[in-house]
Amino acid sequence: MHPIVPIIMALGAIPFLVGTFYLAKLGLKQIKIIKIRGKEYTLTRFVLTTTLSGIALIMLSVYIHILFPPEPEPEIAPTQAAVSSNLKYELETLFSDVDDEGPLMIAINRFQSEYQAALQEGDRNTIELLILEMAFRLRTELKNQDFPTHQIENEVTRIMKILRENSI
Repeated sequence: MHPIVPIIMALGAIPFLVGTFYLAKLGLKQIKIIKIRGKEYTLTRFVLTTTLSGIALIMLSVYIHILFPPEPEPEIAPTQAAVSSNLKYELETLFSDVDDEGPLMIAINRFQSEYQAALQEGDRNTIELLILEMAFRLRTELKNQDFPTHQIENEVTRIMKILRENSI
């Protein structure tokens, strides 16, 4: 919403309410003439002037809102989740080629940001899918590095525990 719209709408509501207030107050007293700043106005002229000017300002604010629609907020690039030193150490001991720009670190950063978003939304299905996807990726990386098969599951479980703790 354009910032001027609520201001114009409020400025329109004031004369509209003043006109209806005076119509109700003075209409009950059956007063026909109003004296403002030394000038005399009939009640109907005063009420019509104030209410119609209020309506005109409110309609102007609606028209401005149509002419200048709210701009969509620019998409903010998702911030990379900080990889803890503990996780970085564990990854460096397991994988020989861990760098900040590598595919594994990109996957870990994506996992952490999507995991946090799913936690905030309370989406259990997405959380489980993210965990399965990351565990599969870690298993694949460990198998590609000829890691002993009997230790792969232990290492994946340990890294996933660290990842989930860091993402909370």
